[in-house]
Amino acid sequence: MKVVVGLGNPDLKYHSTRHNAGFRVVDRLGTASGAHFSAKRDLHCDLAKVEIAGQEVLLVKPTTYMNLSGRSVVAVLSWYKVQRNDLLVVHDDVSLPLGRIRLQKAGGAGGQHGVESIIECFGGAKEFHRLKFGVGPDPGGSQRASFVLSSFPEDQRELLERSIALAAEAVGAFLKEGILLAMNQFNGIQLDLPPLVEAPELLQSPGRDEKV
Repeated sequence: MKVVVGLGNPDLKYHSTRHNAGFRVVDRLGTASGAHFSAKRDLHCDLAKVEIAGQEVLLVKPTTYMNLSGRSVVAVLSWYKVQRNDLLVVHDDVSLPLGRIRLQKAGGAGGQHGVESIIECFGGAKEFHRLKFGVGPDPGGSQRASFVLSSFPEDQRELLERSIALAAEAVGAFLKEGILLAMNQFNGIQLDLPPLVEAPELLQSPGRDEKV
């Protein structure tokens, strides 16, 4: 069994914010797999059990608010007896621009408070996988908190939907092929850049018998 946790804040007013990108990706996975989320008060989350890429998967959205996400994650893994290396946490990342995702095997929190909470509740252990969803560019400093709690502007909505679809596809690759192959396949994709235009073929040099 695998566990895919999307991080976010549960109140409706946060639904469209950058900080709820993890929820949006898990919702997309749930819709694609016909999931029905149920409130699990003892586990501090909304949870659905589905099959994706031939794997039995728990889709989890903590109801603890972002800074206490670890309480839910630890409770779910303990109840279902799932190991940390079968966990993928999907969360927003201001260091990546919208249109890019990055799968990561273990590592630090990078300033993401939900991931910090999970590591803390694991007693400092970091052996779980992440899918970072770009929501940048990072405004930095005192503006960061209000930035991640704000909604995407209208002119980014199409790119946002494409990015959510890409992230959901990357989760499927992780479930089917493992973290390393999924990293190789998805970490270099840059939806925020315009498509490359092939250069026109160079004109052939005239031959000796051709007039110039």
